[in-house]
Amino acid sequence: WNGKIASGSVVNEPIHVADWYPTLLKLAGARVQQKLPLDGLDIWPTLVDGKPSPHQEILVNATPHSGAIRAGNWKLVVNGKLANAGFDGETVQAPAKELSLELFDLSKDPYERTNLAESDQGKANELKQKWLAYREQAVPPKSQPKAKNFKTPKVWGESK
Repeated sequence: WNGKIASGSVVNEPIHVADWYPTLLKLAGARVQQKLPLDGLDIWPTLVDGKPSPHQEILVNATPHSGAIRAGNWKLVVNGKLANAGFDGETVQAPAKELSLELFDLSKDPYERTNLAESDQGKANELKQKWLAYREQAVPPKSQPKAKNFKTPKVWGESK
């Protein structure tokens, strides 16, 4: 964008797709204040001025039994097993009791090959607590797990 964003510029700061909405609202001169709080933040200073990301952390996902969170260069991936895979109406009866954690320092390991959860338990626990707080705020999933005899339709583009 001539005069706004330098050609060939690269942004290495973590941003989220939800950030585009408030950013574009502000650029268009529209009101950012909404009836409900926005998930995204204005990333314009990060894009054009090289400022740090406006995020302290970015929630990748939070289901009852899995998800991920990123804070700075750190990413925590949570994998769990449902304590009770049965369903009560439209919600899962019990969230994960056993959570396995994968912790990565993306500045040194961008391909997430070395799990640091054991060697840096303090950081893993810190991010786990943040993830758990987000999980508590999440709306329970309304979809049931696939039946044991479920076969993926070919129309989905999968070979199995």
